[in-house]
Amino acid sequence: MHVREKLVKTIYLSSFNERAGKTLIAIGLLQKFKKEGYNVKYFKPVGKPIGALTNKADRDVSFIFMNIIESEHDIDTICPVSITPNYYIDNIDIEQRTEYTEKIKKAYEKIKQDCDMVIIEGTPNFRYYCRVGLDDVTIAKELGIDGIYFILDNSTDNFVDTLLFTKKYLDFRDMKINGLIMNQIDFDYVERVKELQKKHIEKYDIPLVGIIQKDPSLSEPTVLEIMEGIGAELINNPPDESMNKNVKSILIGAMDVPSAMKYVRQSVNAACITGGDRSELILATLESNVSVIILTGYIQPDISVKVRADELGIPLLLSPSDTYTTLYNIERIKPGIQPEEKQIALEIIEKYINWELLKP
Repeated sequence: MHVREKLVKTIYLSSFNERAGKTLIAIGLLQKFKKEGYNVKYFKPVGKPIGALTNKADRDVSFIFMNIIESEHDIDTICPVSITPNYYIDNIDIEQRTEYTEKIKKAYEKIKQDCDMVIIEGTPNFRYYCRVGLDDVTIAKELGIDGIYFILDNSTDNFVDTLLFTKKYLDFRDMKINGLIMNQIDFDYVERVKELQKKHIEKYDIPLVGIIQKDPSLSEPTVLEIMEGIGAELINNPPDESMNKNVKSILIGAMDVPSAMKYVRQSVNAACITGGDRSELILATLESNVSVIILTGYIQPDISVKVRADELGIPLLLSPSDTYTTLYNIERIKPGIQPEEKQIALEIIEKYINWELLKP
């Protein structure tokens, strides 16, 4: 007697840009499907290692594994391959590519057993790893998946050009766009998206699954993430909770004290970047509403600065780089998901996503 294999729905999340919000959407969907009574699994074929010298899965996968899903599979099955973005073209030959592809396929076969659906999170953007045949489209085809859910985070009319360009490319690859999710959209652009949906998106037969409005708090790094992102050293003894504070803005302390303080006093939970030799400015800044002070050029501050920072519970970070490089590295930080944001992710799905277009 032949037993028919159970059909499992897959939602393969892919994006045109990096940091488009795939992980947060995946977390929200996992919780929503579970809430609705579905047996849902999570899979990330290719992750990013925590560090250049390790093959351990990326932070987001670890967070989901520890906080969101209850899985009988280990983390190496949920995320079977980790690739560092640097020099991967030189390091992955045809033999390595074949090995990685087989690992992904075997892991996916395990993941999709005895479940209703699988949420698959793609690479940083859908062009990543194309040269070595480990991009989202190639992996989806290897897994027998014929469509992806595409995420765009663009609040300008240019998103229509991006969508059309992507559709033409995917048509060439025999891959469908099962749905479009507009994410991190400016409040005053939402109605424009709806207008363009009727005039353009529907013309391409692409379902608009949802328009998620921008929440600035979800793109704010913590003090700890900044410290790790810029390779800084913590040089005082603030309370542990101070390292988990969000940083809402960045200030450069390059002016005289009175001029600089006009800007500092207008800011909330800011990170102030200045030289370690600017003791007068640092002490004045410590008395305002800052989350962290970053000292550039690897210049140690006066002892009085450390004492006052400890009294106020404000971290002092010593950056090995100059001010410009430090700022550049901060802007490149991808904030991770915080435990308290789990509920926000679910609320986003329930508020902005057309559930009828996603459920099995």
